[in-house]
Amino acid sequence: MSAHAYIQYADIPEQLLESAVRHRDEVNGAQLVALDQCPFSGQITETESGSQIEYPWPHNSGLRHALGDWLTHNGISFTVVM
Repeated sequence: MSAHAYIQYADIPEQLLESAVRHRDEVNGAQLVALDQCPFSGQITETESGSQIEYPWPHNSGLRHALGDWLTHNGISFTVVM
């Protein structure tokens, strides 16, 4: 996947953070987070403006819409970078 969606960690609703599952990727050590009903796990990264979560932006339109719909449904602003 050549595009990614980014959200600010601070924009995630509290109820989603309470049930989030965090773990480290065994291969590259990346810190990952799975949020309830989100179709993908995201990678947590630190930036100058705070923590953010990076998601792959799928080529498959069904998967892409599932992620975009989930973000929108939960009121989470996101940016897609190609």
